[in-house]
Amino acid sequence: MGAPRAHNQQQRYPQPLGALRLELAPTFDRAEAAGLWWPYSRDLTREAAHLIDDFPADRGRIDRLVYAPIDWDVVATEVFTNRGRVKVGFLSADRRGGVVLLRLTGNGIVQLRVAWAAPTWRMRPS
Repeated sequence: MGAPRAHNQQQRYPQPLGALRLELAPTFDRAEAAGLWWPYSRDLTREAAHLIDDFPADRGRIDRLVYAPIDWDVVATEVFTNRGRVKVGFLSADRRGGVVLLRLTGNGIVQLRVAWAAPTWRMRPS
């Protein structure tokens, strides 16, 4: 088992595999996860671009994403979105996977839990 594969040729503006599967908490003011995200694949270049492009504009604009490379088959240090290149980074090695951190312009940092199976339940507002 080697290191995660990175794209040799970055695909610019990859087509999403379906509707963005994202559920956000009503507010981002709590320490725990602010939402759940169900990507279609483990290709970060495709899935992160989809998340960034289709993130609800009324909740903020993603200008950076940080993730655990162990969670993904295809990793990257940048993704190409419809609005341009967005830098992405890695969580520290001691940090467990299953989450992504998003830096939102004007709204600070938000943590999303990543669920690999199709959504079968919904978050309950607190």
